[in-house]
Amino acid sequence: RFIGLEDVESPSILGHCNGIVCLSPCSDNLVLCNPAIKEIKLLPKSGLPNWWGCAVGFGYDPKSKDYKVSRIATYQGEIDGLIPPPRVEIYSLSTDSWREIKNNSLETDTTCFFPDYFQMYFQGICYWVGYEQPKQSVEYEDEEQKPMVIFFDMGDEIFNHILFPDSFYMYEEGSSYAYEMSYLMYCDLRIILWNGSIALFGFNRFSVFPDSYGVWVLDDFDGAKGSWTKHLTFEPLMGIKRVLE
Repeated sequence: RFIGLEDVESPSILGHCNGIVCLSPCSDNLVLCNPAIKEIKLLPKSGLPNWWGCAVGFGYDPKSKDYKVSRIATYQGEIDGLIPPPRVEIYSLSTDSWREIKNNSLETDTTCFFPDYFQMYFQGICYWVGYEQPKQSVEYEDEEQKPMVIFFDMGDEIFNHILFPDSFYMYEEGSSYAYEMSYLMYCDLRIILWNGSIALFGFNRFSVFPDSYGVWVLDDFDGAKGSWTKHLTFEPLMGIKRVLE
């Protein structure tokens, strides 16, 4: 059903596609908004438990010619010493309903993949900055998380992932952590479009120059695999704190 813009309070923008914006108001409901005609659609309640963590993506499925919202719910805790994998459901505008899908592509025998910060939609694929984490719970969970790009094919409804460029990671030899990673070299990461290609934008917090920014382009990307090439570096940019969204 459609309701007026005045009925949505304090919304935040989650994503946009073809002029339609996905909003998250103060309540648990999600909203699709078409600013051109000043109408919004309140999505039905999710069928998943009201877990603490939730990542959302929004885009267009060119195969079914339908707009979809993906919701990845994560239980922020452990069960019998194990971190449970996320659960995923998809909202389709054509049916105005949610359905849960298999999450096989978000876990291995020993690890889980967690989409975290939704970045953008482009050509049938949603992109998040996320991480991989062992299922076995440990005392310092943040140290066990390996950051990466996680993406979702809206047509095939399958998640995939690709690591950041090797230069993003600084490893500590002899570390007891699962990935032997002490910290990420770059922060304030954004996935952006650069001349029609997927790219990463961020700054090196350990550079000799303050706020040293760089851009890496994802070459030969076929929807599942690709390789990163450093395109350029900004050193320094005074007063520039983050990429425009």
